[in-house]
Amino acid sequence: MSKSLPAKFMLETLLKLPVKTLTRFKCVSKQWHSVISNPTFVALHAKLSESTNKCYLVQYKEGNYSENNFSLCNSNLVQFDEVKFPINSTQIVSSCSGLVCLLLNTFHSCHFPMFVWNPSTRKYKKIPSHKSFDWEKEQYRSSATASFIWEKEMKGSFATFAITGFGYDHRTSDFKILLIVHAREVASEQFRREFSDIQVYSLKNNCWRRIQPNVPCIPCLSSNSTVHLNGAVHWMAIRKESDGTNKDIIVSFDFGDETFRYRKLPDCLYNTDHIHRERSIGILEKSIALFVSCHTEDNTAGLGICSVYVMKENIEVEHWINLFTVDLRAQFAWQYLGFGANDEVMLRNDDGELVLYDHKTQEVVQCESSNWVANAVIYTESLVSP
Repeated sequence: MSKSLPAKFMLETLLKLPVKTLTRFKCVSKQWHSVISNPTFVALHAKLSESTNKCYLVQYKEGNYSENNFSLCNSNLVQFDEVKFPINSTQIVSSCSGLVCLLLNTFHSCHFPMFVWNPSTRKYKKIPSHKSFDWEKEQYRSSATASFIWEKEMKGSFATFAITGFGYDHRTSDFKILLIVHAREVASEQFRREFSDIQVYSLKNNCWRRIQPNVPCIPCLSSNSTVHLNGAVHWMAIRKESDGTNKDIIVSFDFGDETFRYRKLPDCLYNTDHIHRERSIGILEKSIALFVSCHTEDNTAGLGICSVYVMKENIEVEHWINLFTVDLRAQFAWQYLGFGANDEVMLRNDDGELVLYDHKTQEVVQCESSNWVANAVIYTESLVSP
């Protein structure tokens, strides 16, 4: 550290600097390199950035595929850095503490190539292949985009898809990836077998571990997005009830104790005549949230009148509250992408532009870009190495 400035003051100053500046400062001296590379400093910088410096990682789409073009934008969607990932056709799984999990779109592949990437430092790690899963000694093939792929096998037809989630396990101080590959026999109407292969990857140990091989299926996926909160991955699913009907629920997987949890949606969503075009999960006010859009008579495309529900806890009892309802028809909103850094609704309009809608002030902020937005997630800069 500089002899003219107190070490404590220098440390506090360095902790407030962006990653790009800190990366340059590592070249100033061996001492500065040692301080900035110290795991304690990296953890402190990440924690401070999480609470004071949230931004957005925006992925742009060209043609039929999501290319490797990304940008970092501040809370007002003003771009401050362009970043490129060296491999094309990837999609964002999730972002957590400065690291981003990417999934490679490889159709008709029995593997799911994944990467953990730090956009701030440009460093990434290719995740080793997960353990292969043979069902009746016939290896199935799946789509990495969680859509149904019908495969004709020697012993019948199967529908397969995958669920992927990324998060942080506070108990072991480890970043982890959840991979669930679901296989359903569809050849016979009389008897259908269903299986889910469940594996967890540890970034610290750099290996996959199968936790429940060849088990009866967990509820089927109804959307391809997962969110991370409090050491668990959450996603929307469809569960077949005992009476044969299908019901939307939320499934959660805790990275700490490796258990599943199932939550019902608000009762009003089960007992309604409204046609819900979309039910999506998100994180709002540090809680699980639901974004629900409805058909309206004068709105045949895009999002119409939308309601947002948030799950709250009261003396260890969870309950849903309707936080707000908003009419998005005037915003030409086409697709919900999530909730913003300041609890705005993050949308893509019919021109493919990223839009933030503040339901409290009814203000709209639009990303200034001519490119079609494929996805966007809240991101915090960090020095954490993948």
